[in-house]
Amino acid sequence: MKFAVITFPHCLDTDTGTAAGPKALLQAGLTDWLREQGHAVAGPFHVQLTPEEEAAYGAWNQIGFANAHLARLVSDAVTAHAFPLLLESNCYAAIGALAGLQQSAGLPSPRLGMIWIDAHGDCNTPETTLSGMLSGMPVAIATGLCLDRLRRQAGLDPPIDPRDVVMVGVRANEPLEQELIDESGIEIVPVIDIKGDCRQLRAAMNRLSSTADLIYIHFDADALDQAEVASMRLTESNGPMRTELAAALEIIMAYPKVAALGIADINPEGDVDGQMVQAALAVIKGGIAGVAG
Repeated sequence: MKFAVITFPHCLDTDTGTAAGPKALLQAGLTDWLREQGHAVAGPFHVQLTPEEEAAYGAWNQIGFANAHLARLVSDAVTAHAFPLLLESNCYAAIGALAGLQQSAGLPSPRLGMIWIDAHGDCNTPETTLSGMLSGMPVAIATGLCLDRLRRQAGLDPPIDPRDVVMVGVRANEPLEQELIDESGIEIVPVIDIKGDCRQLRAAMNRLSSTADLIYIHFDADALDQAEVASMRLTESNGPMRTELAAALEIIMAYPKVAALGIADINPEGDVDGQMVQAALAVIKGGIAGVAG
């Protein structure tokens, strides 16, 4: 296969350490490993703001600009018949990833699906959030539940249908966030299924593949059990181990509608012996095996 490696190193002040995450994955040999497996690699291509955008008012506004650049790079990669592999500082890059797939589809209104692999649903709005973090809102933004201006600025228009989102391994939602997820019809595949026979995961993928034109896969490293990523700022216990999540991602990415994979929230600051990076790489390699097969 041909992969286009794209980095999104842009972060807000509250989580600047993850800006180094894409570089850490590259330094750990991700592209070299891809080539060793016989794949072609284009890039890495880096999302960069113009001087005017750097000087623009508002940190959230700048994230919108960065997502618009990411969307163009994703669309270019798909047009060049390369599978976009996105190394993202944070989960809000999913908005640009979806926008890029939407722009590349060649359809008036393509139906996009999203698999959200994360310990957190990230489906808060400014009205429901306890933390006030933009990184806790990307699913709500992508599905049109809040911050429409930022979504349109990134190029995602119309938003995706909440019923076309499947959350995998999510186990730490805020109370009002969980209410919003339930009301929106978003499906959750629990950790126990990932640790078991993945029957519910396969059923969700079959359903989504039957309706969506393209599917985006988002993987936040904190989806892994706390023991696997102990140095992360937001970790949760009772999650899947790297081997379990790698096997699940291989199942997911074997479906032909899967069109891009994003990896987010790697923070090399304080990463003891590179544990976080190596755990994430193990999961990524599972996904690559699925899509290449």
